[in-house]
Amino acid sequence: MNKLLKKLPDLSSVMSRFPIPTAIMAVFTLILVILDPRLTDDYFGRLLLGLIIAGYVCFCITIVGESREGKRYYLIQIISTLVICIAAWFSCYLRLNLIMALGAILLLLGNIVLWRKTRNDLHVWDFTHKVWTGAVFATVGSIIFLVGVLSIQFALKSLFGVRINRLIEDLIIPIAFGFLAPLYWLSTTPKPTDPYEELIDNPSFVSKAVAFFGTWLLSPLTLIYAVILLAYSVKIIMMRELPKGEIAGLTTPFLIIGALTWLVLQPTFIKEKFLAKLFIKSWFYLSIPAALLLTVSVFVRIENYGLTQERFALVLAVIWALGIGLWFCFAPEKKRDIRYIPGFASILFFIGTFTADFLSVQSQSNRLVSNLERSGLVSEMNEITPGIITDKKAAQNVKGTLNFLLQTDEEKRIDRILSRYGYEGSVERQMLFKNLGIEDLQMPSRYSNNIERRAFSNEDTLIDVRPYSYISGIHSLYFSEGGKSNIAAFSGYSLKMNNRTLELYEGTTLHKTFDVNDWVGSLETAPLNKELFKVPERTISLFENEATKIDLNIRSVSETIYESGDENLYITFFIMVADKPKANP
Repeated sequence: MNKLLKKLPDLSSVMSRFPIPTAIMAVFTLILVILDPRLTDDYFGRLLLGLIIAGYVCFCITIVGESREGKRYYLIQIISTLVICIAAWFSCYLRLNLIMALGAILLLLGNIVLWRKTRNDLHVWDFTHKVWTGAVFATVGSIIFLVGVLSIQFALKSLFGVRINRLIEDLIIPIAFGFLAPLYWLSTTPKPTDPYEELIDNPSFVSKAVAFFGTWLLSPLTLIYAVILLAYSVKIIMMRELPKGEIAGLTTPFLIIGALTWLVLQPTFIKEKFLAKLFIKSWFYLSIPAALLLTVSVFVRIENYGLTQERFALVLAVIWALGIGLWFCFAPEKKRDIRYIPGFASILFFIGTFTADFLSVQSQSNRLVSNLERSGLVSEMNEITPGIITDKKAAQNVKGTLNFLLQTDEEKRIDRILSRYGYEGSVERQMLFKNLGIEDLQMPSRYSNNIERRAFSNEDTLIDVRPYSYISGIHSLYFSEGGKSNIAAFSGYSLKMNNRTLELYEGTTLHKTFDVNDWVGSLETAPLNKELFKVPERTISLFENEATKIDLNIRSVSETIYESGDENLYITFFIMVADKPKANP
């Protein structure tokens, strides 16, 4: 074993330098190997995430100890690991947001080298870029390893018929990704006492590569994007209308990548170049309009749809972007410590760990109450009246908030709210929606311009096929405004959709037309309560003479009407043909 360890470079030194993080990675890998992922429940998933967070926390504690005359702090690391894992296991009850906790500790990695020490931007930059380039190399190496393993698996299966799928999935991949890759990353981590002055006169190849990437790729692309975003902001101001679901996706990556680029360009040998100097001087002034645009978008969305964990994260992004933007624009130069940029984000994520889930659930609970009363589902007697809807948008909001609360395991909270209005029933999703009479409400999508959708499904209903001698396979026809319609052919006949009307042809002879619009329109006026729902006739007679009867059985219909007035209609159906008995002469 000792000979093997000696042949593996830095393995023993990494284990002696980071014993607790190494042990955490070993436990993490052991859980992956022993427990079938298909059998693990949410508790083990949260435990694994807790182990990852604990590993990074212990890494940070180790670096702090090394910067303080080599202190080890083993006991603090062990206690921290136990506390974090227990908190992660019960995070659903404690309302802890583990993703934000992970983000908080990752953002703290670079700052930890100067924990509670005076400013030294060059030292922080050197330590941070080595930590993250090590992570990049570990990730790339893991991907190459995975491709190699899959190639071996394919070769063994193709050439010898040997299958090693389970060996790879249950053993090799967990060990490689859960233990060896993080171990390699730890081996690349510099010590806080390592020299960094080479960045001034003789930067390394990796530092030069990072400088090239930041100067000639990130900075010009980000500046161009900033100009486009400013022009887009002017367009929004002139139109006085916010686009649906676009601004956060456009501005948040821009703000993050821009701040990262500004940090990348900080060493003297980089920021003396003209393009880097231009970016450093202009970035934070350009970031403030984007942050203000994001601010308006986020708070309008929260006003309309309430708070969720994702929107809370956007609120944190707004606070962070505006905070660092204003600070680095107007604070004295000597106070613009680069640690403030990731450090402020880390503090916000740490706050979000304890508040994001709680505030989101509280916001959606309040919206449920207000929208129940606005929708008409609550009578003047303060009782639930299923299916009686006077405000469709409010009823849609009821469905959305119920979906959110069910996804966050808040069945008891739903029970308490609905019991105020005399509702005592199941909180199982479909049954709840059916009992409230809102199961047929279509939720509007922020990515579409649909103003109305209607749908009907009859796919589970049995058909009495005894009278028929021929039944087609399932056909589909569609009508799209400005587009071509298709044709369904069967047994010498054909059906065509012509401007929302079904036409039955025998050869070129038109036998019958059927107005689908009227049929769908009758769905629109039906009440939402299924007990009162009068579905139109599902089997329609298309054609009948002395020898043949042709019926159409509609299985499903969906219709979309856009703000532009364009319409799409999609219909699926069976064709059923009955041969009439010939009369005796």
